[in-house]
Amino acid sequence: MDSDRLTLTALVAGILARWRDLVWVAVGVVALALLLSLILPPRYQSQATFVTTDAGIQLPKGLADLATQPGVSGLASQIGLGAGSDPSTSPAFYAHLLASRELLTRLVLSRLPNPRTETPGDSADLLAIYRIRQKDRKRGVEIAIKRVKREMNVGFDVRTNFVSIVVNSRWAPVSAAVANRAVELVSAFNSEQRLSRARARRLFLESRVTDAQAELRAAEAGLRNFYEQNRLWQSSPGLIVEERRVRRQVETASDLYLSLRREFESARIDEVNTTPVITVVDRAVPPRKPLWPRRAAIVLTAGILGAGLGLLWAAAGELASHWARQHPADAAALRDSVRRLLREVGGTLRRRRAGATPSA
Repeated sequence: MDSDRLTLTALVAGILARWRDLVWVAVGVVALALLLSLILPPRYQSQATFVTTDAGIQLPKGLADLATQPGVSGLASQIGLGAGSDPSTSPAFYAHLLASRELLTRLVLSRLPNPRTETPGDSADLLAIYRIRQKDRKRGVEIAIKRVKREMNVGFDVRTNFVSIVVNSRWAPVSAAVANRAVELVSAFNSEQRLSRARARRLFLESRVTDAQAELRAAEAGLRNFYEQNRLWQSSPGLIVEERRVRRQVETASDLYLSLRREFESARIDEVNTTPVITVVDRAVPPRKPLWPRRAAIVLTAGILGAGLGLLWAAAGELASHWARQHPADAAALRDSVRRLLREVGGTLRRRRAGATPSA
């Protein structure tokens, strides 16, 4: 019975005797990997980075004081908040903004360099570049947005306020153009948001300044009437008290008017301020070398994998050959079953092919 067992030495000898099978399997795996690397389109990666700046909008006093307390300030800075900062200027806000449907829709419909044409300067939107053909344009936009989400990755650092946009694409110019266009759309959103808030603030303060000016003039008119009607008010204690009250009304109305006037002028300046809220650190440039495929790494990996598969193939062949020598009857029955199965499958295929052929 011991002679029926396949020893390790015999197995190794059998594998070495089948070295041609091992080599062919390894070469086949490497050739298949190289073929796939030539057939599949390359991928190019571009990166754009920008840093956010404080828009000058303060948190409420209670929250600002809380953010400065020991043990809380560190946590507040980690989530992008702190005394004197606005959540809409934090890096996390921009990461969510870049994933929003509104901004991605604008990105998909933007005109970008078209790599499918040889005409210099030709541009197209991502629906045309991705060749998304849908009768319903809105459905086409949804498909393009999903693809952009897969190809674009946004990262940020809350401590340095750095935001990075990494885009992978089949074409190098498109990867850089998408990243740069995303930064432009973020900057445009900031400008629109700041302009909208500044305009609303200016309109509100404008109406308040008008009302405060009217109140001031009414208070001044009341003080003038008091002096005209009470020329000897200094000799009457009651009139002295009344004069102080009327004068306080004028001073209060004057302080309110001057304060609102200053705020109004500040709002007018903010409305025309074009200083960007984000600062672009690195613009994306078209890469010269694709991120994938890296054929040297592919050949090395395929060679190792092919050698392992070839070793298993040779070992399986030696084990099968040993089993057939020890059990010739079972091996013969198995070969007959396989031949019968192949004949039945072949006959079925021939009958179907004959039935599909139209009669003369």
